[in-house]
Amino acid sequence: MSSKFSVLRVGFFLDGYTLKKVNEYYLKYHRYHARLDFKELKGWARDYAVRLFGREGCPVELESHYYHPYVKKVDSINSYVGDGMDRLERQLALAGFEVHYNLPEDAEKLGPNMQLIEDAYLCAFYHKIDVLVLLSTQGQYSTLPERLRREGVPMLLLGWNFVYEKGNTKIYWKTDPCLRELSGYYVAMEDVAEKYPPRHCAEKNLFMLPYSSPSSHPNTWQTYLKKIMASLDDPKGGCETGYKKSPALARLV
Repeated sequence: MSSKFSVLRVGFFLDGYTLKKVNEYYLKYHRYHARLDFKELKGWARDYAVRLFGREGCPVELESHYYHPYVKKVDSINSYVGDGMDRLERQLALAGFEVHYNLPEDAEKLGPNMQLIEDAYLCAFYHKIDVLVLLSTQGQYSTLPERLRREGVPMLLLGWNFVYEKGNTKIYWKTDPCLRELSGYYVAMEDVAEKYPPRHCAEKNLFMLPYSSPSSHPNTWQTYLKKIMASLDDPKGGCETGYKKSPALARLV
């Protein structure tokens, strides 16, 4: 590890198979009905690593990688502004993650992208990182902590444990005990999330964003246009002066 006053190089690696399940859980089944904010999650992981290793005040270099559980396919652009169907890859790219797709020979396999292990190890072997933060629950990655340890790179594991009902079936999602035991450091992320519920009125949430269904809230632009059209029939003319932007629209200004 670098000295206390040198740059701390953190590698943040996301297991896409786990992240997909976690995001789905909080969005559809958890009482929050919130989605993960990938940019804030990255910042949280960076800040936690800094505090954990006693490197407050030192400069930090963070490289972030997302390992997609599927093979990249040819994209067909059929999205429209305001349809609420943002692609996961676009959100990750905007948050500064490099997206790595699964290998074609693993296309039919259901599970994580195992290329993460080799890439993470190479980063440690060539001294590109001082600390590795892995977000995963999968036991397939249990060989990684020891390989990193041989290169002098500690690993912080961000795991999730939760239970929910899907239809008539109870789903149990737990961090693999072997991966948890072998990792040098562990954070139960479900406990962190419970302490900081996402709120619409909050100036800044932790790493989740409150989700509003498009069907339950009218389109802001349609509402605005209706007000404009209504003002044309108003004998006084002009628009309402008290009209305010929605919080979502205000963030774009």
